[in-house]
Amino acid sequence: MVTEDEYREIVSVMTKNVATAKENDPIIKVAKLMSNQLISCVVVVKDKKPIGIVTERDLIQRILVKNRDPKKSTVKDIMTAPVINVPPESDLVPTGELMKKKKIRRFTVTNTKGNLIGLVTQTDILEGIIKLVKHIDWKLVTMKISVEEYIEKLKESKIL
Repeated sequence: MVTEDEYREIVSVMTKNVATAKENDPIIKVAKLMSNQLISCVVVVKDKKPIGIVTERDLIQRILVKNRDPKKSTVKDIMTAPVINVPPESDLVPTGELMKKKKIRRFTVTNTKGNLIGLVTQTDILEGIIKLVKHIDWKLVTMKISVEEYIEKLKESKIL
């Protein structure tokens, strides 16, 4: 049985197979990777640790708009760094609030050693919250209790 905690954690919504690049990779290689995999970003890693990120926006603003040659530019030239890392057990709602506050659409997910284990986006957070709300709604219907009673049970279990 899935618990409320499991519905609330980043690990339940994060992308586990993250596309990565190294600092000295040519931008054209990263752009082709993003295009081939239909993804909007690549995490830059050094010794398995996330040190930066290259997004579609970075390619537009730092390569196209500035008329730089993507064959001569490297990841290090345009990556956004540092990145914000969150642990996999982070709660969806505070993580989403932090994204909003920092105006960042993606966080890397790292283990206790600081190694990259995933990526979480605003869309992942939204999908996770929708899944959580559906779960709570289903529990209310099947338990035949009021929202107030359910909130009280959550407070008693220290989830809220």
